[in-house]
Amino acid sequence: MKGAEGLIVLLSPDNAGDPRWWRVAEGRIGSRTQGAVPAGTDGGGPVMLVLPPDVAVLRRVELDPAMPPAQARAVAIRKALEAGITDPAEMHAAALEPVEGGAPGVWHIAVIARADLAHCLGWAGDRGLDPDIVLPLGAILPEPEEGPEEGYVRADLAGIAVARGRKGAGHADAPWMRALLSGVPVETLPPEEAEAALAAALARPPVNLRSGPFARRRRSGADAAWLRRMALLAGLLLLVSLSITVALIARHAWSVSRLDARTVALARPFAPAAGDAASAAAEIDRLVAERGGVHAFIGPLAGLMQAMRPVPGVSLATLSLSEDGLLHATLASARAEDINRVLLAVQGAGFRITATSSTDPGGRVIAEITVQP
Repeated sequence: MKGAEGLIVLLSPDNAGDPRWWRVAEGRIGSRTQGAVPAGTDGGGPVMLVLPPDVAVLRRVELDPAMPPAQARAVAIRKALEAGITDPAEMHAAALEPVEGGAPGVWHIAVIARADLAHCLGWAGDRGLDPDIVLPLGAILPEPEEGPEEGYVRADLAGIAVARGRKGAGHADAPWMRALLSGVPVETLPPEEAEAALAAALARPPVNLRSGPFARRRRSGADAAWLRRMALLAGLLLLVSLSITVALIARHAWSVSRLDARTVALARPFAPAAGDAASAAAEIDRLVAERGGVHAFIGPLAGLMQAMRPVPGVSLATLSLSEDGLLHATLASARAEDINRVLLAVQGAGFRITATSSTDPGGRVIAEITVQP
């Protein structure tokens, strides 16, 4: 499995001391520098800001093991804030991730003054850094095993001595911590193990103080490369849209051209001089107008159909509009009376009719009629 990669920035316990910059690759610490910001701080991977033991402290809180984890975490943070002498509103806290096999109901909380955390983040921002992780140095040390008396685990890391007991962690060389370490079991963690634990925290930090109001803002991703990619994508989409539009226009023009050619071909018997669809349509309209217009056919036909509806014995054999503009029809019926009823109804509707009757070989009455408005 690929090891952790990123940048570790260790702040000095002494305000005047220079920070240490460790570049981690494949889970191991490679380059080590001290002092000013080294080149290549944006070499990839997360940035972890490690706080000295006196800046961020650890507090132990014991709760009912049966309490749900989410509720227990919130209660433990609140109790850790209330345990100090400072107003809880001025402090910030985050819970360490529970250790597998740890004592049930026991929570360890990292606590720091909001002003101190804001100052540390501002210091990093002044140097072009936006840490992904803010870690108290004492959190990388394992909690001492339970025993009849208080024990501690101590480590010296980059010149910083830190010790962790069951109730908290602090600077091992501080006077109050030296007094606590006197006469009690102290397990010294080898430097290589402490460094390995610190490097592993890049991938899985035991606690991250960048939470709540100090959570790291997500980058919008609107950098120059992203903008170039978006512009290229927008250009490609525009090009595809234009290509589709041009193809549709060409297809429409081709279809219109075919329809125009078909229109001229169909109108050729009536408008032989027409050269295009517009002139053919104009010639057809002129011919229809000379024969009484479209109403010379539709009106008489509607009157004839309306007159035939109540006389089911009459059928329509032929129907046409002659060049003289008259509607010609052939009616057939077994009885002449039925045809007369239709003709009277047509006349009653206001149309003029002419009729010539005959009898077909089958004995039906045939009437050749014309209808005009």
